[in-house]
Amino acid sequence: MQIKPSKEVLHSWIDSYVPKKDLFFLSKENLNHEMDLTNVLLMPIDEFENHSTYKQLNYVNSYEYWNIKNEEYVIIAEKDWIESIPTKTRQLILNSQIQHERGLVIPASFIDNIENIPSDYVMNNHVVIQRAMWERLSVECKEQLLTTMVYEWWDKGECEESPLDLDDFLKPFVNTFSDVQGANCLAAVLFAISNGEQEWFIYEWIHQKTFLEKLKQYDYEESSSEELKKGDVVVWLDVNDIIQHAAYYIGDNCFFNKHGQTIFNPWKILSKELLFKEWSHFRYSTYSSRNRK
Repeated sequence: MQIKPSKEVLHSWIDSYVPKKDLFFLSKENLNHEMDLTNVLLMPIDEFENHSTYKQLNYVNSYEYWNIKNEEYVIIAEKDWIESIPTKTRQLILNSQIQHERGLVIPASFIDNIENIPSDYVMNNHVVIQRAMWERLSVECKEQLLTTMVYEWWDKGECEESPLDLDDFLKPFVNTFSDVQGANCLAAVLFAISNGEQEWFIYEWIHQKTFLEKLKQYDYEESSSEELKKGDVVVWLDVNDIIQHAAYYIGDNCFFNKHGQTIFNPWKILSKELLFKEWSHFRYSTYSSRNRK
């Protein structure tokens, strides 16, 4: 089956996808032009990377910091600034976002009606999304853009049907898209092993040490058994024993799973075959609860 984001989730994404402040990533070469920076902050990249405000998840995930290349400075601006500067300078700055592979830049082909996008933000067959222009787009245009982007880049929504004996606490989440930035695979597992008693776990961004400590607290230990049983946890580790992924076994050769920590990564049911194939380049380990039969 294939799932798609609900209207409610789409409207949540519309509100949160584009941060309130604009960030523009530049190299020294980009700054070798006459550019009036009176009304913005020009922050060296080392300061930016350690800035508590801009390390928040809504900035990290929307601008996709992990993809950005060769940046040396960041302009931090109010949403109307980019439209107040000379056209030539604006084009230079927006085009540099494409060059640096910043988030909030999408192929123009993702837009059904490109004429709905202000022309200043369309260049080199890409659309550079910024807060002021985003606010002016119609709801219909935003819904179409987001839905297309999710399927093209993040998740095609393919998953398994919920089994009839699925635990009640999982039912509100399985095969649904998230509306919370940062909710990751480890959080989904911890929620599941709590039998849903700690629902807030599922919305957290959990790291390895916290995850492993919580497994111990719930009486999970590594298992040498090749046979999975309902409630088992499987983790995939790299050569340095860093957990790259984890999923919760619900029985019938299926897992409760979440790939990634963005709002575009759904909680869904995947087959064992597909999940193990996807993570086959890592070694895996199984954890079983001493309290589950």
